[in-house]
Amino acid sequence: MSYRLHKMKLAWMWGIVALVGCAPAALPTPPATSAPQIVHVVATPIALPSATPSATLQPTATHVPTPFVTAPAPGGEANVPILMYHHIADLPIDATPLQLEWTVTPKNFDAQMQWLARNGFRTISMAQLVAHLKHRQPLPAKPIIISFDDGWQEQYSTAFPILTKYGLSGTFFVYTRPLDHTEFMTWTQVQELVAAGMDIQSHSITHPHLRTLAPDVAYKEIAESKATLEKRLGKPVVAFCYPFGEYNNAIIEMVKRAGYDSAVTLASGYRQRADESYTLRRIRVSYRDSLEDFIGRLPGNQ
Repeated sequence: MSYRLHKMKLAWMWGIVALVGCAPAALPTPPATSAPQIVHVVATPIALPSATPSATLQPTATHVPTPFVTAPAPGGEANVPILMYHHIADLPIDATPLQLEWTVTPKNFDAQMQWLARNGFRTISMAQLVAHLKHRQPLPAKPIIISFDDGWQEQYSTAFPILTKYGLSGTFFVYTRPLDHTEFMTWTQVQELVAAGMDIQSHSITHPHLRTLAPDVAYKEIAESKATLEKRLGKPVVAFCYPFGEYNNAIIEMVKRAGYDSAVTLASGYRQRADESYTLRRIRVSYRDSLEDFIGRLPGNQ
């Protein structure tokens, strides 16, 4: 498909700017680091019959892990990568560094999803992650979240069929104003994603720089996008994605007051903590990343 990312720099008729992706803000955000994998599993004994048919089954000394990871202890960390995608498209030879940073080719995206499926990764929702961190609910082994920002059309037309092909689900952080407009998904398509088991979460109404807005305007962007999605889709919206990755303590408090359980940032890494559920880390995937680069950012592959 031809790539028209530069068109998104033009002003929308409602006075917002739809950018290529959520580029990091010039204002500082909390530092983030990666850490070695720490995965805990529940071990269950295997019972084997004795040589006598009438004998009762007895557990042996051999243990194998069940397909669930236990929640971290209070204050502990869970290794749950949240992949971050924006555009899934082929770019021209003269693509800008910004385009290369926020785009992945359909071919590479397919190879990445195939590798995840073949290597036993299980996609989960944002609600499952929060339940794991805050309420100690178990997760499938090798949990992962595959997230997409903004609600671009190719996320439906290109990424969605690939996810479905490999039995994976995605989390789509959409901002609501441009839906049903050129280059973005339609509400009907978003509803189709929900019906197929995809996870839809909020990215504001107009994708503004929240920290530059008056408090009441910023809160409206955060709260009304949640209300609109829940009304149109009939499902709870529990997670927020900060536009441009910008936030501060005041914005975090607004997100909490609006009823969200978590929020994601642009900070890099896969270590997630209950006391950092409103500043969750993600792993950005870019155009020039090889499959080896992609694999190397996941737990256990450093």
